[in-house]
Amino acid sequence: MKTSPNIELRRIDKRFGGVRALQDVDLIVPAGATTVLIGPSGCGKSTLLRTLVGLEQPDAGEIRIDGAALTPAAIAERRRAIGYVIQEGGLFPHLNARANIDIMARHLRLPADEVDQRVAELCELTGFPPGGLARFPLELSGGQRQRVSLMRALMLDPDLLLLDEPLGALDPMIRSDLQRDLRDIFARLHKTVVLVTHDLGEAAYLGDRIVLMRQGRIVQTGPMRALLDDPANDFVREFIQAQRSPLDEFKLARGEGGEADT
Repeated sequence: MKTSPNIELRRIDKRFGGVRALQDVDLIVPAGATTVLIGPSGCGKSTLLRTLVGLEQPDAGEIRIDGAALTPAAIAERRRAIGYVIQEGGLFPHLNARANIDIMARHLRLPADEVDQRVAELCELTGFPPGGLARFPLELSGGQRQRVSLMRALMLDPDLLLLDEPLGALDPMIRSDLQRDLRDIFARLHKTVVLVTHDLGEAAYLGDRIVLMRQGRIVQTGPMRALLDDPANDFVREFIQAQRSPLDEFKLARGEGGEADT
């Protein structure tokens, strides 16, 4: 099993024109756990995720992975150890599912038998039917497309997995099924996972640690139980209250003594 990385963000700032998208962000992402970034639209959570994958360069501050700075020169090599699922999957419509999944493996000219074995492993892991590998994205259901996107992100066995609103475009029943599957996959793989969502119930269900953001800043971090029992300020309290119904459903499903409440 590959070792998951420890990630540390120090005083990260990012501006887009006159908008300060990230402000003095300090964050430690623990190895082998699922950290969920949550907050209202425009709070900076997706921007923060994009800085981790190197798609955005911070204007100030630094990111360190296992103690080594993530410099622009190191990003290209480091990116191979990062799996990234973008919003709505981002599959190439002119490629079938199999070609979407193994695109990087083919680019790196990995042995065909190893690629075949890895694709079979990922189908088993994600519950994707092998018979669907020849289908194109428009021929797949929304849930199947998301499974293909996840398999593509996992193809090179990355030690860091980043997911940006991976379930946001799905209907509630498919989303519920994929939430259960994702939680099981995270538990099986023991990778460092950072996931963005706007849904508090989903964050509580999937996350070991919650990072609540507002206007480019981190407002509170910790297990969901801490946000519920000891909100840092009125914003945290109001954000939780605004999503009370899905959160109550989560608590009823898991019970007050569930692992996400500790």
